[in-house]
Amino acid sequence: MPSGFQQDSNQLQPNFYRVAIDTSSATYYPTADGNTNGGITSNGWDALATAPTTLVKGKARARGNMRFRNIINALTGLTDCQVLDVTMAGETVGDDQATSCTFTVKFERDAYIPATGTDIAGGSITTKALYVKNTVANAIRQETSASCRVYDPTTAEGTQLSLTVSAASTATNTLGTVTVTLIDTVTVINA
Repeated sequence: MPSGFQQDSNQLQPNFYRVAIDTSSATYYPTADGNTNGGITSNGWDALATAPTTLVKGKARARGNMRFRNIINALTGLTDCQVLDVTMAGETVGDDQATSCTFTVKFERDAYIPATGTDIAGGSITTKALYVKNTVANAIRQETSASCRVYDPTTAEGTQLSLTVSAASTATNTLGTVTVTLIDTVTVINA
C-alpha cells in the first residue's frame, strides 16, 4: 500500500488578477446627463449614505451599475471565477461618481484564459493579464439596454425605468484606464 500524499495533476490551481479602473477623467467617464454618464460602480442607490438628489443622478448611478454588471458578466464568460474585495473610491453619497473601481478576480481554471490575440484598440495581447484587461475594457464599452431600478427623488423611492448605457470614450482611451496585474499566488499554511 503506497504511503504519502500525491498531487493530482487535474487539481484546480487558481490564479488571482487585480483589476484597477481609473474613472477619474470626466472626458473618458462623463458626468453630464446622457447615455454615456455614470462611470462604473458596484453600488446601487440604496447602498450609500444618501440617495441621489436628482433623477439625472439616479440614472447615472444605475448606468454605472450596469457597466459593472457588464464587466462581471464578461469575466464569468471567460471561465469560472469569483470577484473579491471590490473597492469603490470617491463615492460616499448617491450623487458621487466613483473615481476608481478596484477588485480581485480569482479564476479557478486559469488555463482556459487565452494569452494571445488582438485587443479592442488593435494592439497585441501577449499575456493572460492583457486578455483580462481587454475583456474588462470591452465590457465597459458594451452598449446595453435594460430595465432597472432608478432612484427618483420626486417620489423618494426607486422606480422601474428602461435605460441605455453607451461607450463613453474611444477603445484606446478606455483600454488605457484599465490595469490588470497577476497576483503572485503563494498559499501559506499555518501549522
